Amino acid sequence: MDQVHVEAPAFRARAVSVEREFYSDFPVVLNYVARLTDDIDGAAAITCAAFRQIADGLRHRPSSEGMRRADVLRAATELSRQSLRPRRWFRRRRAQQVTLAGFPQSEARRALRRDTVQRALSALPFEARVMILLRDFVKLSYDELAEVVDVAPRKLVHALDRSRAEFGEIYDYIKF
Repeated sequence: MDQVHVEAPAFRARAVSVEREFYSDFPVVLNYVARLTDDIDGAAAITCAAFRQIADGLRHRPSSEGMRRADVLRAATELSRQSLRPRRWFRRRRAQQVTLAGFPQSEARRALRRDTVQRALSALPFEARVMILLRDFVKLSYDELAEVVDVAPRKLVHALDRSRAEFGEIYDYIKF
């Protein structure tokens, strides 16, 4: 993807700031969606749709508000959930297994661990995957995370701990 262009709202000063925010957060949101859906090809379309949805919503907001990262992540999460909804686990396309032939040993270990982490993430329920990715990968604060997933901050800590524990169990089970 060489260049992404988004038509910003009508005000020129606001348009520049929206475009700047778009370009700064796009790679983070794209990687988040790719890990969430386990589909790099569809991640770009979902990410662009999330940014477009938020940019269209900016037209109806007061001019002092800009594009917030939490709004974009919430839209990306919802669009990812919708894209995964029709699929069933038995119809899901299997990821290619990593082969160790031709890799240096350190690269092979890294590739194998990355594949194992992605498989463990894919095995988690959607909400648990969202919380782990947003907190540990995107590095959102607990308040921002609570805003994105619509959970009270007190309950969020327990839900995140349960999600991490479940991820650890799955990871330990599938690693070799």
